[in-house]
Amino acid sequence: MTPILRTAYAAALYLLLGQAAHAQWQAGIGIGTRAVTHTEYDTSGRRLVRESGWLPGLALQAGYRAGDLAWFAGADGYRGDIDYRGRSQAGVGAASTTATRFTAGRIGATYALAYGMSLLAAVEAERWRRDIQGTGNAAGLQEVYRSRRLMLGASRAWQPPVGQLASDAAAVLAAPERLRVGFSGLLDPTAFATRRGHGVRLGAALRPAAAPSLEVRGQYDWIKTPRSADAPLSYQGQLAGTVAQPEHIRQAFTITLSTLF
Repeated sequence: MTPILRTAYAAALYLLLGQAAHAQWQAGIGIGTRAVTHTEYDTSGRRLVRESGWLPGLALQAGYRAGDLAWFAGADGYRGDIDYRGRSQAGVGAASTTATRFTAGRIGATYALAYGMSLLAAVEAERWRRDIQGTGNAAGLQEVYRSRRLMLGASRAWQPPVGQLASDAAAVLAAPERLRVGFSGLLDPTAFATRRGHGVRLGAALRPAAAPSLEVRGQYDWIKTPRSADAPLSYQGQLAGTVAQPEHIRQAFTITLSTLF
């Protein structure tokens, strides 16, 4: 279990066990699938890389409500292979596969207003690994990103005859990603930070009246990160050039089916 998942799990246990005596609480575990797209652009706006595919995964959630204030915590993880379409350093097109893995943990709160509306705030940490397989034209890359985000927005809940419905929307402010890159042994591994990013998160959930212990949730994420500053690149300790993370946009659409208890 990664440090992110351990932290989120510990927070969930605290919420469940420490507050159950005097607050409404709930937990859930679910399975999901995530459609991901990662696109990189050069300084002139031309597309350099596009990765896309579907990833299976698991999700945990926990929370409790005391009056108008509700706390929540969660963790999820997705992994699998996705398609890679890009260009080598020499400008030659490259088609390959990226083995990728996401693990994320979050904790936040909502404050109830009138008419089913609530204010929403949360912090999230994510670890993202990309292992891009080499081709005849280019060597493979091994990249690990660590990122933290603040989300501020609002949610609304209502109860039509079909069951309980909820939706949420939040602005996402991302701290600089910490990035470590390996070059399949052809160059020394390097580490550097990107610039701050921004984006949006939109979500909707349904708990059917016929099966109130089930929840179906859909979520869309969009985050844009500007090009990083140049970082030194070396070979056997000797300066060999510079490297930078291009401007990139990450999109994801996630569907999760959870059992609540």
